[in-house]
Amino acid sequence: MNKICITFAGAVGSSKTPITNYLSTKLNLPVFNNDAIRSEVTEDLGIFDSNEHVKRRNERLKEIMENGVSFICDLSVDREWEEFKKQLTLNEYRYFIISIDLSKEFLTRLYKSKDYLESLKIIDKIINDHDIFLNTYNNDIALHISDDDFKVRCKISYQETKKWIKNK
Repeated sequence: MNKICITFAGAVGSSKTPITNYLSTKLNLPVFNNDAIRSEVTEDLGIFDSNEHVKRRNERLKEIMENGVSFICDLSVDREWEEFKKQLTLNEYRYFIISIDLSKEFLTRLYKSKDYLESLKIIDKIINDHDIFLNTYNNDIALHISDDDFKVRCKISYQETKKWIKNK
């Protein structure tokens, strides 16, 4: 199998981690988890430092790619796709982006149920950032998940990713 990276575009709390865990189990691929590094930084420093987070995240991603390991990248590439794509291409990775395109109403329900009050306050910015990504990089996206298929998001993600891997 060639080197692959499965990653996501989508709002905070849009279900990237559940899909990641499902795909990891079904495809037997390791996971790079951005939130785990965020927690690590906070635990190590006693506060969250975004510069340290970005530094550690980028160092680890570089190490993974230099080692040529196929993996699932549990982070949203919405704001950083241009640079991330360069790194994947430089290291000869093929990529599969799952975009989670949820309506404001659906995302609002999710945030309320998950108690994501800070994200709820900036929901319009979050949606706008994702829309900008979609308008700019839609040709790079392999799969779109919407409100209509949210309940079966894991199954759809697995089926489409498996099909993509098989055809490459």
